[in-house]
Amino acid sequence: MGRRARSLVSTRKGKYESHRLARHEDTDIAFDATVRAALSRGRRTVEPDDLRRKVRGHRSPFAVCFVVDNSWSVHAEKMVEKVKGLVFQLLETATSRGDRVALVAFKGGVPEGTIALPLTASATLAHRRLRSIPLSGQTPLADALRLGRVVLRQELVKHPNAVPLLVAITDGRPTRPLRAGGDPLRDALAQATELRRAHVLSIVADSAPPGSPGHAAQLAAAAGGLHLPVAELSPDVLLDVLEQVA
Repeated sequence: MGRRARSLVSTRKGKYESHRLARHEDTDIAFDATVRAALSRGRRTVEPDDLRRKVRGHRSPFAVCFVVDNSWSVHAEKMVEKVKGLVFQLLETATSRGDRVALVAFKGGVPEGTIALPLTASATLAHRRLRSIPLSGQTPLADALRLGRVVLRQELVKHPNAVPLLVAITDGRPTRPLRAGGDPLRDALAQATELRRAHVLSIVADSAPPGSPGHAAQLAAAAGGLHLPVAELSPDVLLDVLEQVA
């Protein structure tokens, strides 16, 4: 995940329950599984592809709110489908652990965000509510970030032990301010700062093509969160961040 990601997941908590293939930056190694992997290949020494990392169970439920930039672009539909896939993958095991997932998008025709999916552990509800997310002609990113923070803070009032995470998928190029006459980018950065003040973990998955101007990295910095290319966003990355702070 890189240096900034590791700074978010620097602690090791929870009971060791299973293992996954390790990457070069992993330090919480599952030595038993690593040795078994090497022996299964008939090796007497451990090679890099034998390394396994620990997956630790958590007692605190996760509350993950996706904020997806569904403003019209040549990449928008693909991004929306990727986010929907992530929602469904996270919900596969959510019911047994109490985890919940929500999705905030841009509302078509008006410069504001909308809760396309309220926090839920139901894959059935997610499939029904996310069947169609129309593209928007505007990018009210600040309002969507505000709404995502509200959703997670309300969840913490109901479930104080929940671990909140906001995942924004955007190129960081807002076009609509919170109020008429405002600055769209300044408002979005201010809302990102509010996430940090509210102690909400955040990931900004940058959907801008390589070399294309955008402000996703600035948003992540303001939120005190992780910035990564959208291609690197996966359930494993999300769970890595959550499991290490749960």
